[in-house]
Amino acid sequence: MKVSNLKSGFKNNEILKDISFHLAQGEKVGLVGLNGSGKSTLLKVLSNELPLDSGKIKLENETITYLKQEISHEFDNYSIIDYIKNQTGIGKLETRLSELENNLTDDNMNEYGEILDNFLSLDGYSFESNLQNLIDGLNLDKSLDSKISTLSGGEKIKVLLCAMILSNRDILLLDEPTNNLDIEAIEWLENYLRNLKKSIIMVSHDEVFLNNIVSKIFEMSDGKLNEYNLSYNDYLEQKDLEYEKDKLKYLNAIEERKKIKARLQKAKDWSNKGTSSKAHNDNDKIANNFAKERTRSSEVSKLSKALDKIDIPTFLERKKINFLLDLDNEKGNKNIYVDDLVCGYENFQTVPLKLNIDFGSKINIKGNNGSGKTTFIKTILGLIKPIDGNIIIGNDVKIGYISQDTIINDNNISVYEFITSGLDDIDRSLVFTLLNNFGFNYDDRDKKYSELSPGQRTRVNLAKIALHKINVLILDEITNHLDKEALELIYELVESYPGTIISISHNRKYNEILNADYSLDISTGNIEYLQNNTQKN
Repeated sequence: MKVSNLKSGFKNNEILKDISFHLAQGEKVGLVGLNGSGKSTLLKVLSNELPLDSGKIKLENETITYLKQEISHEFDNYSIIDYIKNQTGIGKLETRLSELENNLTDDNMNEYGEILDNFLSLDGYSFESNLQNLIDGLNLDKSLDSKISTLSGGEKIKVLLCAMILSNRDILLLDEPTNNLDIEAIEWLENYLRNLKKSIIMVSHDEVFLNNIVSKIFEMSDGKLNEYNLSYNDYLEQKDLEYEKDKLKYLNAIEERKKIKARLQKAKDWSNKGTSSKAHNDNDKIANNFAKERTRSSEVSKLSKALDKIDIPTFLERKKINFLLDLDNEKGNKNIYVDDLVCGYENFQTVPLKLNIDFGSKINIKGNNGSGKTTFIKTILGLIKPIDGNIIIGNDVKIGYISQDTIINDNNISVYEFITSGLDDIDRSLVFTLLNNFGFNYDDRDKKYSELSPGQRTRVNLAKIALHKINVLILDEITNHLDKEALELIYELVESYPGTIISISHNRKYNEILNADYSLDISTGNIEYLQNNTQKN
């Protein structure tokens, strides 16, 4: 695939600006950049999901498949196999083949041959067995007749992956393929893609996944694309070198400007002093001052021009986030006790769960997709009633919850209103300090929360946690959809947070940094101690 001078946008907002690149056969590329830099837009334009304004996309007898982020609700009543047959096109091929075979004539023989070729290219006669192998590999514990509406978010992603793989296209465009997947499925997909002899462009914020697959990086920045023929880790090292180089240029320019300004001011003072001095007579003025004044004027002019020529490069300092976390030290029970708790709803329930969550613990909730992890979290939050057992929450527990979906129902609430909701006594200066710490300026306070990107919404939620002095954090797959900059905030939070963290995440770097004391497997109820923890439950 060869892309030349591609431009695309909405109304007057140009998102993609003159993008050109060549994707070689079998090449695997990581597409990186901040939220809002145009990554998803580029994938959608390449897959013809969005129109391009100008430029060319040249395919050399190549076909493209694009991994969507979700299954449309119009397919809720489809079974897994019917949905995949619909998406791959094999369903229509099967129907038409059957029609032709029952009424084969000289007139439709050519059509039959074309349909059969397409059917065979999708390995149609082995389609169901291939699908079952994929489902087993992705650890999707569902029958092929299961309705789409009964699947969890992670299970739906697995179905989308099956449809993409069975489409047998030449170029794979993947937008966050690991979102909501359990660890086993991520590792299977990673191994599959690494050994696949096809071209791939992928967006992923799972750094381990990305680094184990790609050999080239496309970096999106302000709608433009920069290429790095490096692995992801090597790319990060290169970016660090570029950052230090840019910082040095910036500091040198500032220092040079400072020096010239000081010399210029001195020259101006000298010139003014010479002009204001009185000569004893005309001959003295001509003889003593004229040449000096011309020299002073020339020096001022020269330094002024030199000052104007100094270009201060744009440089954004990496600012360490200050969470301003000041958890109160009041005495009180900040522990949570789970006693033979059974969570669930109609047609589903967990095994009995027993767990003592002492204040300051870091707990990783794990289990396969569909095992009930989010159901367990929502039961602790009181959003779902327990089927059996008890939850005892200490009288001084203050829970803060950030889910993988940070969208709220109120489209008109401002950033300031969102962060201060539920507070009676508001320190406005502290609110603005927190927003500034998380990358928002004073004017951003009136922006609509609903108009923020997923990464920006996560930043606002983190600021809210700090403002409300939350002492128990419940985090459900919050690394989804976040750029590297926002991920670093999350990593910093879980590493330094002094309160309790109850976390669901399949991001391997996140779990490494969380360094949990123990994990609870929702599927079995088993507890695994990870830090030589001697807690007894």
